[in-house]
Order: sequence, then structure tokens, then C-alpha cells
Amino acid sequence: MTYAELKINTQIKLKQKPDEARMPVRATKYTVVAKYPHMCIVEDSKGRRRGVAVGELIMNKVITQEPCFEAMRKECAKDKTSSAWHKRETKCPAEYAP
Repeated sequence: MTYAELKINTQIKLKQKPDEARMPVRATKYTVVAKYPHMCIVEDSKGRRRGVAVGELIMNKVITQEPCFEAMRKECAKDKTSSAWHKRETKCPAEYAP
């Protein structure tokens, strides 16, 4: 589902990081209340509202990007795993001579 397909009154689950470092990450159910071009407003069961950016929805796997961007992301990830772009080649000792 893309952001355009996300409807108001849809139930979503987002991960929340607690204030303390030792507490586990927990998932909270929210309802989409309003949608804007780059974010949406969600509400939990207690009535608290918060804004959620599209990037956070993508990271929590609630929505996906448009198919053309997903294809580019997969292509980029495939290139990084197949090539050795992070490995440095050994250079001649003469280049490092003082």
C-alpha cells in the first residue's frame, strides 16, 4: 500500500521507542485521522494525537514507496551487495614513502 492508498480511519501499528534505553520497543495501534501531503495525523485508543511523517510510515513498513522508487531502492541494494565498493585496494609502498 502506498501513501496515496492509505485511507482515513485505517488502523496501523507503529513502533515506539521508550524514553529509557533499557525498555523494549513496543508497538502501538493508531487510527489515521487526517492526511496531508508529507505527513498524517494519527490517534491512539486514549485519544492522544501525533503527527507521523511519510518516512516513519515507510520505516515501520506500514506503506511502501511508489513502484518506480521501490525498484530503484532494490537495484541500489543489489549493487552494494554484489560489488566490493567498501574494500580498499592495496597500494604500492612507494606511494607512502616520505
